[in-house]
Amino acid sequence: MKLPGSLRMLVIFAIVLFVVSPIVLSSREPGPKTGQPHPEESYPNTPDGLHQLLDDLLLAARNDDQTKLRSQIAEMEIPNYENWFASTFGQEKGQRLAGTYGESLQATEMQFEMLCTELAKQKGEIAIEKVDTIKRYGALAGPLDEYMANWKKTDDSAGPDSQSIGVFYFLDGKFRANGSLHDVRILSTSKGPLVPAKLISRVQPVYPEAARQLRIQGTVSVNVIVRKDGTVTILNVGAGHPLLAPAAVSAVQQWRYTPTTVNGEPVDVQTKVYVSFALSNQPSQQK
Repeated sequence: MKLPGSLRMLVIFAIVLFVVSPIVLSSREPGPKTGQPHPEESYPNTPDGLHQLLDDLLLAARNDDQTKLRSQIAEMEIPNYENWFASTFGQEKGQRLAGTYGESLQATEMQFEMLCTELAKQKGEIAIEKVDTIKRYGALAGPLDEYMANWKKTDDSAGPDSQSIGVFYFLDGKFRANGSLHDVRILSTSKGPLVPAKLISRVQPVYPEAARQLRIQGTVSVNVIVRKDGTVTILNVGAGHPLLAPAAVSAVQQWRYTPTTVNGEPVDVQTKVYVSFALSNQPSQQK
């Protein structure tokens, strides 16, 4: 059947639209990030790759998807870490670093999860720096791709204006978290040899009765400033169950330290402390 000219042109236009539309749509700007990379995708060994991974961790925390968040953090463990540290940093230094890493691994993953939960409540910017490992460590026994990630808060929510997210290595095709470094920010322009603060008086928190009756346990992270005189100023609660947080704050603000010194002079420092509550034993603290 021969179609009228105007109808024939309409049919041709519909066919062209059907064929071309998928190409046009695929060239649009990407929409909001979903944090769900395709199965065949990975995070490349670049600052942008680490940035995307951290974005996805914060998205999982923001969505309260603890299963996904913990799974992603667990995948960031250094595989066969004892051999890797030795082959990268040399036998003597590698053994020392591996021992520290292994001893703190469980606590570090918990603290990293809490940090993601804290940052997910804020608006901020992630800054990634590729480390010059030769300048930092000198000659190494093996290759090392290392990155440092920091957070800068851009809203008026409670808490420090900036925090370290962590140090990350890239090996075996994935980013791995190195949790052996404890973030302490010196609130001074002083330069010189640093002697870190030491906790000399620790007050145990009183387990809240409501939390005990509900069998709530866990850890609370608290952002603090350790002053020049060794006293503690509370900035805010980073993360933790709200029924446990007041008891943690009440205890921490009574702690006392020897001051951090730079070139022999006391300085204020910003840091993060952790207070753990367990029903099976007395509450304990982790610095």
